[in-house]
This record gives sequence, structure tokens and C-alpha cells, in this order.
Amino acid sequence: MTTLSLGQVLEVTTERLAFGGFAVARHDGIAVFVPYGAPGERLKVEITEIDKKFIRTRLLEVLTPSKHRRKPRCRHFGDCGGCQFQHIDYPTQIAAKADFVRDALIRTGGFDWPNPIKIHYAEEWGYRARTQIKVEGEQLGFHRAFSKNIVEVQECPVLAPELESALPMLRKALADRPKGERVHQLEGARGKDGASWAPELPGLRKDLVEHQVLGFRYFVEPESFFQGNHLLVEQLVRGATEGLSGQLAFDLYAGVGLFSLPLSRGFARVVSVEDERRAATLGRVNVKLNGCNNVSYFRETTEGFLADNKERPDLVLIDPPRLGAKLAIPALLKLRAANFVYVSCDPNTLARDLKDLVAGGYVLQSVEGYDMFPQTYHVECVARLCLA
Repeated sequence: MTTLSLGQVLEVTTERLAFGGFAVARHDGIAVFVPYGAPGERLKVEITEIDKKFIRTRLLEVLTPSKHRRKPRCRHFGDCGGCQFQHIDYPTQIAAKADFVRDALIRTGGFDWPNPIKIHYAEEWGYRARTQIKVEGEQLGFHRAFSKNIVEVQECPVLAPELESALPMLRKALADRPKGERVHQLEGARGKDGASWAPELPGLRKDLVEHQVLGFRYFVEPESFFQGNHLLVEQLVRGATEGLSGQLAFDLYAGVGLFSLPLSRGFARVVSVEDERRAATLGRVNVKLNGCNNVSYFRETTEGFLADNKERPDLVLIDPPRLGAKLAIPALLKLRAANFVYVSCDPNTLARDLKDLVAGGYVLQSVEGYDMFPQTYHVECVARLCLA
């Protein structure tokens, strides 16, 4: 085997895309990760990191381009770290995300999963209804690729038009703010009534915005978590809630009630649990706004709620943060709910937790993906399970 060294230049042929945003090649049996590569192309790369099982590189030259390569739409692509796949045609992105989910089920979860992985998708541009824009001195933008430094941006075509068009106004608002007032991050949200920004700055609207999903109205703050793709959120909610009914449902890690309100149509009672103060407050506001009197909101951690709970629900729906729900799995298994829905933003932690749920008596019925963040490697998933 050839001895490898930092700075060494290699020529490699890429095979596929990997979760994390890299193209994968092989050199003397070692995986080679290449940023901004595409499947099936010959590349010249420079080694930047060496591990026992893989090497990381930077792309020097595309020697033979892939048939899937295209010109990126954004002028900042490759410098800004927000997107990884703008240089790859959208059907190839969708196919790759199906592979990401399948690989996680097989490698992390240990599942034999021969079924197709359906990926739901919508328009690939202008979809993003929430953003966090970094501020560093007079710079306004996003993290530079592979860095915590800020790259100043003049455009961002994945943002909803109401957010992208506000970039000049944000710069003016920052320039007009009182001297000595420091701002490190601007949070923006787009709703049916326009865009809102936090913190409060001269000339900018800071208010609740309204989303409408499956006939329900949701009020959220710019700082609130809400599913980021306003073009696909209804499909996601249908995938998680459609066809489910019973006496009692638990919606855990409930946020502002995105899933709780649709569940209220099929269940006599819905118990929503959220530990973040503002999200729980807005969840109660949204319950009252929509007249969902059968939904109860508890501001508590999922683990704390489960420790005190005495009821057995017909359904448990969870939408945990990226780290997953590992700490809650033992208590969730004790509930013995007939049906279980797991909404996840990370296929690997999802597969890890599904493995534990299946070991505890559940049967995995379906897993589907939702491309909530086109041009990136991220993929949302909805898994449905039932008791064996």
C-alpha cells in the first residue's frame, strides 16, 4: 500500500455521494472523501486529513466531469458552507438521499431493508422559511465552508424570496443600530404575511409570523423552531399523522404543535410535551387559536414527563433533536403504545433508535424521506412502527 502524506496529490474516480456532503472514491482500498465532487468523475485532489479508515481531501481539478454535474446557481457556492450539492442535478440529489437512508438502516440499524426508500420533494429553490444569518463586525452572511468564520453573502437562492430580498435591509438596519449594541446573529422567519426578524432592529419587523398547514394556523417567532421547508411541510405532516386514530396520542418534543393539531382530528385526546419555554407557550397559543380543546400542553422534558406518566397511549409520535431519543427509549418501550411514529432529521440516529425500538418489541413498517433541505446532504425521515 502506498504511504500517504498531507498535501499529497492523487487522481481518483468517484463512485457515489455520502451523508455529510462528500463524493466518495477509493485509493488502495481506503475511502477518499472529496467535497464538491459528483458521482462518476475523475478528479485531482489534495490530501488534507489522514485516518486509518479514510482520507479527506480538497478538490483541485475536475479531470473528467460527471454527467450529473451542473453549474451552481449561487455565486457563493463553495465558499459559503450552507450548501454542499448545488453542483449536482436535482434527481441525483434525490437518489443519493434515498441511499443515505438505506445505508443508515443497514449499517447503523442492522436492518435488512429491501424495500424502496421513497423521497418526497418539492421545488429545489426558494423553499427555506427560516434562517439564521451570522453577523461579524460589518459582515453579514453564513459560516464559511469547513470553518466558523463568516463569508459575506449578497444572495441565497434557497431562501424564500421574502427572506433573500431582505438582505440589503438587514445591512441597513445593522448600520443604523445604536452604537455599542452588538448583534451576533439575525433570525428570520417567513410566513403568509411576510418576513419577521429578531433581534429588534431599526426598520425591521419583529413579530409573530403565521403558517397555515392542513387547515391549521400556527403562530411562530423568528427564533422558534418550525420545519424549514414551507413547500414540503404539509407532505411531512401527512406522512407522520395521516390515517392514525384512537383515544390518546402523545406528541413528544412537540415544539409549537406542528403534529399535535392534526392529531387532534383523529384522537379523543392529545398530550403534547415540549421543554423549551417559548415553543411551549406558542404551542398553547396555537391550540387555543385553532380551538383544539382536546390537546393538552406540558412544558417538561420528554424524559421527565415519561417518568411521571401513568397513562398508556394508543400512539406515540416523537420528533427529537438531531441527537435522537436514546435516553428516552427505555421509558418509551414501557408505554407499549400500539403505534409509534418517529420523525427524524438525522438518518443515523434514527436507525440507532429504531434498532432499540425493534429489539423492544416493535415492527418497523415503513421509512420515507423528505427533502426538506435541497442542495444539502440533510434528509428528514418519517418511520412508522407497530407493536409485534
